[in-house]
Amino acid sequence: MEEAKSVTLGTSVLEKGLSMTSSKADKSKVEVYLITTQSVEGELLAKALNVKGQEIGRTKQILNLGKDDAKLITFTFDASVNLDAVTRYMLDFRKK
Repeated sequence: MEEAKSVTLGTSVLEKGLSMTSSKADKSKVEVYLITTQSVEGELLAKALNVKGQEIGRTKQILNLGKDDAKLITFTFDASVNLDAVTRYMLDFRKK
């Protein structure tokens, strides 16, 4: 049985007032349900991290949510990412 991989929110996501109520990582897909307290827009990155905390893959979604909004978002990783080496996922906004 495959061990569940955690999904965490990075500092830039927390600073924008986003929270996550559920997450699911299954093969190359990561699903998260995000809730906002204020309007948020930007390029949201899902980073695949190995046991050392090093990034070994990433995918992105454009996020555009209004105040007090919510959305289920699915990130799909490229087939070239070694999913067996992934220990957790982290969501963060792209730096401007």
